[in-house]
Order: sequence, then structure tokens, then C-alpha cells
Amino acid sequence: MSVRLKYITEYIEELAPKYLAETWDNVGLMVGDENTEVSKILVALDCRDEILDEAIEKGADMIITHHPFIFKGIKNMDYKMPLARKIAKAVKNDIAIYSAHTNLDIAEGGTNTVLARLLDLENTEGLMPAGEGTFLGRTGYIKDDMTFGEFALYTKEKLGADSLNINGDLNRKVKKAGLCTGKGCDMDMLVTAAEKGCDVYISGDIGYHDAQNAEDLGLCLIDGTHYLTEVIVVPEICRYIKEKFKDIEVIASEINGQTLMSI
Repeated sequence: MSVRLKYITEYIEELAPKYLAETWDNVGLMVGDENTEVSKILVALDCRDEILDEAIEKGADMIITHHPFIFKGIKNMDYKMPLARKIAKAVKNDIAIYSAHTNLDIAEGGTNTVLARLLDLENTEGLMPAGEGTFLGRTGYIKDDMTFGEFALYTKEKLGADSLNINGDLNRKVKKAGLCTGKGCDMDMLVTAAEKGCDVYISGDIGYHDAQNAEDLGLCLIDGTHYLTEVIVVPEICRYIKEKFKDIEVIASEINGQTLMSI
């Protein structure tokens, strides 16, 4: 059985409407024809060359990614360039590629919602306003009585990480957490998290000065890594699509759709 690509993308956009995306972002159908029939979908965080090979090997005719397959403008299709070669490979093998990025970060049910649920945060709310009634990041209350050290270990286990970089007093009691998946540790977000009473903040790609800023604001900090805080949305996308389209196969990438523990 198969489903027209158009219906699949429309359903994804019910979860993550394209209008939610940041103005600098590129989301939506990257390669393909909306009238194509799709019978098997591969979901991954990124569309690397290995992911295209995985899709070809497994007979997928569509790839859904979080990070945009095509991000900036393309001036030519010179095959010396990796992106041009990947586009050509996708076209040659009749593989459509669709990406939902910052719209999926902001959407209720997207990356930040999934991370907050993974950490069992209670009474969650949006962190940074991202438009009328929408937010980037989340805040919520930590379910059990924990010190920062205990919560850091809990986060490590929930993310399936071998190790995490942290900053803060391990013995401090933490009650409220703020978070933003991927790279979300700029000063505005840290200030907002502190103003909202957060004791600890979780994000990825955290730098030396980010840690200093967080410390100055009285925030403990956990670098959950860009990959691990976002790859958790891959199985959620699979589940979401399977619920609607029961006659097509939807699989998570074994290369770029799981935690790093197995690598």
C-alpha cells in the first residue's frame, strides 16, 4: 500500500505548521514531487550521505529529517560539492526528502515537548515567546526531590548518554528546570529561565561563556548535547505518522535516529 506524499506532508504540518519556523530557517519539502506515492519512510535527525544509502538499502522512498537537508541557497549543482551529490543521489533513487526544523522545536508535541516529557517535568509551560501563543523551550517542575547531582545523573540516564558536561553545585536542591533542545543557551534564554524561577537549565552546544553566564544568573547547567536532546523526536515522528497512515512502513534510522550509546 502507498500514500500520496502530499497527504503525508500535510499531516506533518498539522503537528509542526511551517509558519512557526524562524525566518532564517528552511523547512518543508526539500526534494520530491508531492504527487509521488510513498510506501516506506525513513526518519532521521539529519540527511547525511550514509542516511541516503540506508534509505536506498531499506527501500524507503521518503526521508523525514529534523535538520534541514537544504539550508542555504544553492548556486549550482557541481558534483564536487557534497550537497549537490546528495541531491543527485536522492533524485536518481526517487527519494523524497522533507525537513521540519524550528517549526518542530516550537510546536506543541515537538522536540521541546518530547524532552520535557522524557524528563517527567510537571506543570510545563513555554520558555521564550516565539510568536502569538507559541514558545521556544519549556519549563517545568522536577517530579521528585533531587539535588543537582542527582538530577544530572537522572538526565544522563534518560538521554542514554555515556557522560554529560555539567556546571553547578552538586548538592543544591533543584525544583524547577528550563530546557531548549539543540543549541538554545543564548543569554536571553538563560535570563528568561532564571526569571521564571528555574534552578537548572538543559540544552546543547553549551560553551565556556554560556556556563559563566548561567552561573552568574544562579542556574545550574546541563549540556545534554545537540544530538541527544533532539534525536529523541525521531521515534515520536515515527509514532505520529504510523497512527495516521497504518498501511505504510515508517522506520527510524539505525545510523542517525537513536542515542549514541550504541555507537
